[in-house]
Amino acid sequence: MQLQIFEFESDDSNLDNLTTIEIDNEIWFVANEVCRLLDIKNASDAVSRLDDDEKQTSVIPISGQNRQVNLISESGLYALIFKSNKPSAKQFRKWVTKEVIPSIRKKGSYGINRLETPNFIVRFNDNWDRTDKGYFSVISELFIRLYGRFEKIGYQIPNKAFTGKEIRPDVSVGLRFSKFLKQKYPEHLDKFKMYNHKFPDGNEVEARQYQNILLPIFIQFVDEIWIPECASDYFKDRDPIALNFVPKLLN
Repeated sequence: MQLQIFEFESDDSNLDNLTTIEIDNEIWFVANEVCRLLDIKNASDAVSRLDDDEKQTSVIPISGQNRQVNLISESGLYALIFKSNKPSAKQFRKWVTKEVIPSIRKKGSYGINRLETPNFIVRFNDNWDRTDKGYFSVISELFIRLYGRFEKIGYQIPNKAFTGKEIRPDVSVGLRFSKFLKQKYPEHLDKFKMYNHKFPDGNEVEARQYQNILLPIFIQFVDEIWIPECASDYFKDRDPIALNFVPKLLN
């Protein structure tokens, strides 16, 4: 089973998510999301009118929790589209048939597989004990201050971006934090040493570990600079879904 999330923009510039699940080489859609996009008020009634082979229930991860949802098949989706009176229903149908479904059949070139274990989690688990006593690493702190906070509000940083490359926000944060220290706190530039950071493929590279005395400065940098000024730029080309959640981190 492979789960992907696509973002549909209607003529009125509203953005809505469409979750797809590939089961036994067939594409299924979350019924409640489809009904919301088509402005069908009673989703349960609409689903009940579909043929038995056009609907099923399944447990999938939504907003960080496993939930049982109603799924509808591709033919069930078209049946609901034809029943919708919403002006953008035709636009939605064209988007699904010309972009979403072909991209899924090309093995996810358009969407993101959100069932893979994020490399961020794997690397945190593999590296949390590699730093020396009295030091912290960027990924260990970012796991709490970015990944954990995202997950709390219903978003999980996926393993890979649309391009197929791993999403590693700790790299962006680490590079920018080093420049930040040079500009604002040059007296602390030497308060670090290197440790061997392990990647899921087994490769290791040297990464910085900072003295704990810099932890308050790092937290300030993440909360007041990277998240409000850099996070949206980082995620927009990797996982646009994240842009719906970044503002919530600022509250």
